[in-house]
Amino acid sequence: MKNLKPIARIGRDNHLDNLVARLPVLSFLYGLQCLFIYYMIKEIDIGNFALYLAISLIAFVLSMFVYDKYNHVILYSDHILLYFEPLNIKKEIPYEDIKDIITPKEEMPFSSIFIKLKNDEYISLHFIDYPLQVKKVIFELKHLHEEESFPEAA
Repeated sequence: MKNLKPIARIGRDNHLDNLVARLPVLSFLYGLQCLFIYYMIKEIDIGNFALYLAISLIAFVLSMFVYDKYNHVILYSDHILLYFEPLNIKKEIPYEDIKDIITPKEEMPFSSIFIKLKNDEYISLHFIDYPLQVKKVIFELKHLHEEESFPEAA
């Protein structure tokens, strides 16, 4: 029977904070693009162009927000649960199936993590806070789970 009590939830707060901090720059670049197109291409309808560009920018920022807020990575004692709340998609990764975890060489506020499974499948986890610490915790849980699975012979 699986342990239903989660040990930890992996965060994406640093990426979300970074995204919000960069919104003024993204808005400024949006305005520059509209201005550039207005002066460079006279045949274009600048109103429609600005509207389409604004919709694209809003969709981009909104998709990043939804990913950060509703794509959960939850650590249990025997597996990792990946859960995307809006579509109710779940994937369980047992620790014994993990072959390696690929992270940046140095600690960062947020980065991607790639989990390599024993069947050589890769699972990507994007915008994870402090990826080296997460890798360490996952390997510690994997090691603890392996010790529980194979008790010493008497």
